[in-house]
Formats: sequence, C-alpha cells, structure tokens
Amino acid sequence: MNQEEELANMLHAQQEMEWQKTLISICFTSGLEIALHFHQITDSKLDSLHLVCILVAIIFSCLFVSHFINPAKFPMTSKVLGKVAVFLVATVFFITISIPFPPGVKWATWIIYATSLLVIATCNFCY
Repeated sequence: MNQEEELANMLHAQQEMEWQKTLISICFTSGLEIALHFHQITDSKLDSLHLVCILVAIIFSCLFVSHFINPAKFPMTSKVLGKVAVFLVATVFFITISIPFPPGVKWATWIIYATSLLVIATCNFCY
C-alpha cells in the first residue's frame, strides 16, 4: 500500500509540474503578444522590447546550458541555471504585460512583482 501511495504521489507531482510548465508558457507567450500588439498599434519606443529580447536570449541560454551539462558532475549549477531561467521568465512576463499600461497601472504591476519576490525570499530564508 505504501508503494502505491508513493507512486500516486509521484504521478500527481509530475502532472502538477507539467501543468505549471503549460501555464508558464501560456502566460509568457500572452505577455509577448500583448507587448508586440501594443508596439504595432502605437509609435512607442522599442527600448522595452529590446530588453525583452535580451532577457529571452539569456533565458534560452540558461535553459540550454542547464539541460546539456552533466547533472552528475554539476548538479547545483544545473539547478541554479534552471531557477535563474524561471526567475527571468517571470521578470519578462511582468515587463511585457506592463508595456502598454499607463504609469499608475505599471506601478501596481511592479508592486505585485516586488511583493511576489518578497514573499519568495521570506519563505525561503526565514522558514
């Protein structure tokens, strides 16, 4: 019975991880679509899109390196690069969705981002 529970828990964890990956990819692509659509309909500066492109390149390189380095020799490096990539994906998401917003809403978006980082830091370092 214990092995069956462990197997069920592992299956549930794997399904949850796949669900999280799906949600992240949907949010990430939606944010990029919002930003690109905004830049197509207005004559805004492209500085923010340049930043997004650089961050996407860094995300890709982090994921690429973390996937192809030997996890037996460099387990910590692989995990850190994966977490850096997830952090940058969240950052790019907040950048891209805040591009078309007026200044007040941009501030609210960045306050939500900062609060999220504060909660993560508090939960990881204090408990």
